Order: sequence, then structure tokens, then C-alpha cells
Amino acid sequence: MEEKAEKAAQSHGVDASSDTAEASGFWWKFWLIYLAGVTAATSMGKITPVSVEMREELSLSLSQVALIASLVTAVAAVLGLLVSYLLRPYDPRRMLVGGLVVMGVAGLFCAHTGSFGALFGGRLLESVGYVIVVIVAPVLLFGLGSGSRLTSALAIWGTFMPVGLAVGSFAGGVLSTWFDWQAWLTIAGAVTLVVAAATTRLPADIARHRPAPARAARLARGGRPPGRPRDLRGRARRLARPIALGAGFATISGAIVTCVTLYPTYLHEEFDVPTETAGTLTGIVSFVGVAGGFLASALLRRGKDVKHLFLVALLMPAGAFAAFGGVGGTWGSVSSALVVALSNELVVASVFAAIPLAVRATSDMDAANGLVAQLGSIGALAAPPLVGLAVTAADGWWAVGPCLLVGTGAGTVLLCLATRGGREEGHREEEKVAEST
Repeated sequence: MEEKAEKAAQSHGVDASSDTAEASGFWWKFWLIYLAGVTAATSMGKITPVSVEMREELSLSLSQVALIASLVTAVAAVLGLLVSYLLRPYDPRRMLVGGLVVMGVAGLFCAHTGSFGALFGGRLLESVGYVIVVIVAPVLLFGLGSGSRLTSALAIWGTFMPVGLAVGSFAGGVLSTWFDWQAWLTIAGAVTLVVAAATTRLPADIARHRPAPARAARLARGGRPPGRPRDLRGRARRLARPIALGAGFATISGAIVTCVTLYPTYLHEEFDVPTETAGTLTGIVSFVGVAGGFLASALLRRGKDVKHLFLVALLMPAGAFAAFGGVGGTWGSVSSALVVALSNELVVASVFAAIPLAVRATSDMDAANGLVAQLGSIGALAAPPLVGLAVTAADGWWAVGPCLLVGTGAGTVLLCLATRGGREEGHREEEKVAEST
């Protein structure tokens, strides 16, 4: 009996150490992939702090500067789904490294250009690298494993965009006090290349759990080859939920990008806050809001229903009404803006964690990633100018709140519909595949 007890204790010790090693291996890989995403997202915010200097030196109009600043999401907005299909045959680890290299080289090119046309071309090339990174990074995350650990990781991954946006804006604002805009963009491009070199440390077999192509899974179950009408209809039905998830995400991402874009101008015009201080306050709001993403990760790990977290999106228009309504002066407005940022990041993190629930077949995961990236980028690209037009037409900043209410209200409904019954359907689909193989 004593020998059996000793063997059982030894076995338990081996299992515990194995679990610890597995968790350690999981998380260092995750944080390296996360760093790649954050680095890519800094390109969204790095132009804003040096836009005035660029405009004066290159004789750019306000609309040209705004276009250059937002152009990095252009390819993702137009070709996100197509790129996800084009990248599917290739090793996602190499594509992640390649995407960062493209961004770094393009960033260095932009730092040494002297015209709007060349700057436009460089940022467009940077946009190509950006869409590659944001599409293949989640694929690598799915290859790390499954279960609650992956759910937590996906929720944290959902914070990469606001973290990168805040880092780009904040670091650019700080460094631009010592360096000119060319030097700042050179530093940003060099850092991107360093991160690209670091991601080569990811193991070559990291995507070994990547879902098999839909065609192979379908043929294994004795289904029809692609190209038949029934197959196309089935594909469309399977992508209905990811489309709803992406459309809902578009309203959420559009809301936060709108607030971050318009808030410095609002603080300056309504409360006479200096432009530098207004930019710093906006960066702080973005940074603090990231805590919402980590809170979502903790709640999902404890088994909270993702649909309940989606309802937090309704706090965004409530905060926007106060933040852009002059309630409580400057600090009252900043406090309300924190509510917008925190609730937004909690919902964004939940969206990325919900992707597995929105797909009916694991083989559709790549397409779901592409749809979320594309539709989210469309929202981020279109919402700020549309809300800006509404503010101009209404002749008041109060119009921001109603715009966000309409958008996030519709988005919340779409997000809940996208994940309704997703877990049960996913289990049934996996059982069918297991039985056929």
C-alpha cells in the first residue's frame, strides 16, 4: 500500500510539473505573438503626434494628413477576407515575420520621403504588412492549444489594437519633443524590425493544431467537392455568424477610434486644454482602458457567458454623452471618457475570445479572422469622418453620444446573435468530424 501511495504521489508530481511547463511554454509564445500585434498597431497612432510638423514641412492639407494617419487600415478594410484566403496555404509563423518586416521597411521608407505621393505609397505598403500580421497572429494563437487558457489568451489578444494605438501616440508625443518626425518614424521602423527578428524564435511547429482546410474536412465526411451550389450555400450559412460578429465588431471599433480621434480637439475647443496636454490625456485614457480587456480575460476564464459581456457595450454611448457633453468640466469629461475606453476594451477582448463560438466548423477559423479584421477596419476607417460630419451638421459635440448609441446598440444585437448557441453547435460539428475520421 505504501509503495502504491508513493507511486501515486510521484505520478501526481510529474503531472503537476508537466502542466506548469506546458503553461509556461504557452504563455511565452503568446506574449511574443501579442508583442507582434501591438507593434503592428503602433502604426495606427504614430502619425498623430507629428502630424502638425509633417503638414508644415511637406505642405500637406488637413485631409491629406488625416488620410496618411488612417491609411494603415485601408488594405484590411478592403481586402481582409481575401487576404485570409490567400495566406491560408502558407506557414503563419513565416507570414507573421514577413508582415512585420514589410511594416518595418515601409516605415523606414516613409521616414525618408519628401512628398505626399511617396508617403501615401509607403503607408499603403505598411498597410499590407499590417493586415498580414492581424490575420495570421490569431491563427498562431489557435495553434497554441485550447480550453480556458486559450480563451483567456484570445481575450488579452483583443487589447493589442488599443495598446498599440496608445503606445504609438504616447511614444511619438514624447520622442517628438527631442527628435523631428523623420527620426521618430525611423525609430518606429527599426523597432518593428527588431520585433520581427524576435518572432523568429517561435517554434516552427507552432501551428500544428491549425484546422484542416474546409475542403479536406468536407471530403473526409463524404461531402461534395467545392464549387457545387449546395457547397456554396452551406459555406454562406456557416459564415453568417462570423459576418454578424464582424459587423458588430465594426461598430465597437469605430466607436473607440472615433472617440480617440475627436477627443483631443474637443478638449481643446471646449475647455481650452493645450493641444499637447489634450493628446497626453487621450493617451492616458487609452492606456487605462486596456484594463477592460484583461478584466474580460479574467471573467471568461471564470466561466462568464460572453453574451453578458457584450452588453457592457451599452455603457459606451452613456459615457460618450457625458464625455462630449461638458458634464463636470474637464475632469468630469475625462472620467466619462475612461468609462468609454474601459467598456470598449472589455467588449473588444470578448469579441476575439468569441470567434471560436461564432464558427460552425474549425476549418472556417481563418475566414472568421479575416472577416473580423476586415469589418473592424471598415468601422475604424469610416466612423470618425461620419461622426465628424454629424457633429458639424448638429453644430455641437453633443451629437457624438447619439451616434454611438445607434451604432453600439445595433452592434450589441449583432454580437449576441453571432454567438447564440455557438458552443453547442461547435461541439456537434466537432463530433461529426471525429466520427467521419
